Amino acid sequence: MKVLQGECPALKVAVIEAGGKVKESWQPVEIGKSIIFNMKDLDDYRTKNWDSRIFDTLVLSAAVEYCDKTCKRSAWGWMRKFELAVPVHDLARWQEPEVIAALVSVLKFLTGDEWSLSFYQRQRAPEEDVGQQSRLEFGDATRIVTPFSDGLDSRAVSALLSAGGRPDRLIRIRVGSKKDDRPRRDARKLPFLNIPFRVKPGPDGFNESSARSRGFKFTLLSAIAAYLLGTHDIVMPESGQGALGPSLVQTSHGYEDYRNHPRFLTKMERLFAALFDYHVAYRLPHLWKTKGETLREFAALPIEPKEWVETRSCWQQNRNSSVDHKWRHCGICAACMLRRLSFHAAGVDEPKENYIWENLSASKFGQGTDKDFNKITGAMEQYAVAGALHLDHLADLGSSPAHRKRMSRHAWQLSEVLDMSHADAEGELLGLLERHELEWKAFMKDLGPKSFVAQWLA
Repeated sequence: MKVLQGECPALKVAVIEAGGKVKESWQPVEIGKSIIFNMKDLDDYRTKNWDSRIFDTLVLSAAVEYCDKTCKRSAWGWMRKFELAVPVHDLARWQEPEVIAALVSVLKFLTGDEWSLSFYQRQRAPEEDVGQQSRLEFGDATRIVTPFSDGLDSRAVSALLSAGGRPDRLIRIRVGSKKDDRPRRDARKLPFLNIPFRVKPGPDGFNESSARSRGFKFTLLSAIAAYLLGTHDIVMPESGQGALGPSLVQTSHGYEDYRNHPRFLTKMERLFAALFDYHVAYRLPHLWKTKGETLREFAALPIEPKEWVETRSCWQQNRNSSVDHKWRHCGICAACMLRRLSFHAAGVDEPKENYIWENLSASKFGQGTDKDFNKITGAMEQYAVAGALHLDHLADLGSSPAHRKRMSRHAWQLSEVLDMSHADAEGELLGLLERHELEWKAFMKDLGPKSFVAQWLA
């Protein structure tokens, strides 16, 4: 797909059944070839509440992921335009103006793109997609659903929620790896671990890495799990810096990242209510805590240190993050920098061998790596500069008078979706930013004024 300078990248995608046809200029995405379901994982979603809307919602989520990954953003602008057509079983429900409006609102807010959505009648019967339904009988409103990964916040909050209670009360949707580490109940596994589908790239491959649609996929899957279980409680594990920081720090390009923001989660609640006539509530119990404060609580539990040391935070792909064929965190992207700041703030030791950049106190960027790493690139240095600047700018927001009006506006927006007063929201936000600033300054002091990080910020 070629885009002339000044043009907005655009893509027309039609999801089709086997043997289906598309209009000229539309890109076909076939169920079974481009959107592939793992029937074993899909079985974990088949409870007494299963209906055709669930399968159609999974197809829609996969199609959104396909669009987001396929259409590359231009070098001179963030926004893209998508037209997406999806076959569904309950056409009348999907064509309701309230449902379409909620979908467009969610996707536009999350990705920063323009979305035009249409639906048409599915020919294949629902039972042909998933077989006989209702294998599992659940209906426990005391359960908690949470997206779950090998990340530090995810592991920490999952452990904190399970501490002192039944581990099977927490139902997890695994984000990322396919490890099967569910607790068992009555000699059988609990449901809802893996995402039950995968998306294959089209003829031109996946070209876009910003991947904002991940937020749509994981929050939607969590809501589906809650609906199938008959519970309403969904816990999002992110701490304050991860949930709010990406939308607070202004950048010279791009669009704010709202993947874990309360405003996005509120829009997802409205969408799910419109589509399923069912209300879920996304909670962020550590919203007003720093990642370091969350880690400190996690480390205080009677668990092995490997539970936090072996978590994964790095954004880099595996091929760029290995030493002697063993994966490591890069240590310098924004996610790694926040991780290292959090370990420092929590007073928890972490082996330097967890990172390629073992030493952030080195005076030159290339001197901080493991001696056997020889893949340093200019892109890595750009990632490192961006990561350090993000945390430094975030530390400046609470105490600088120049940002007070903007922080007050953010607090007002948060108060509206969190059902709290503006004064209370502003107090919580400024308190979070103040503690982040203290943690960041202490971290930078220990790195020393001659570290390459301190030199960049100077």
